[in-house]
Parts: sequence; structure tokens; C-alpha cells
Amino acid sequence: MSFLDNENQMVVGAILSEIGDQLVENWLQENLNEGQLYADYQVALMSDNNYLKGRFNQFYDLQPNDEYYLEWNEEA
Repeated sequence: MSFLDNENQMVVGAILSEIGDQLVENWLQENLNEGQLYADYQVALMSDNNYLKGRFNQFYDLQPNDEYYLEWNEEA
């Protein structure tokens, strides 16, 4: 049991959302330290969105044998 279980769930939800936003911002910034390609790769990699993976490959003109190429279904 968490101490948050007894707190107002709307307040807890807002706090968790704020923490989530900050974690994503920190994660993105760390990835950007490695460069834009790497940061974009991490976002596309974490996404379950087939379209986004395809657009990433197309934007960077990646082919299946390239290091950052993401598998995607072109017909979906």
C-alpha cells in the first residue's frame, strides 16, 4: 500500500502527470546530447506506432541494413 492510496486521486493524478512530463523531458534531453538522429531514433523506437517508425526511416533515408533502421510494415 502506498501513502498515495489515501490521497485525492485527482491531485495524485496531476502530480504523477507532472512527474511523467519531467521524466520525458529529462529523457529527451539526455538523448539529444547524443545528437538529433539518436534522439529521434529513441522516440520512434519507444513508439508502438508503425507510421512513425516508417516516417523516421524515410526522413533519415534509412535502409534495412542501416544501424538506426526500424522495422515497420509498409503496407499497414
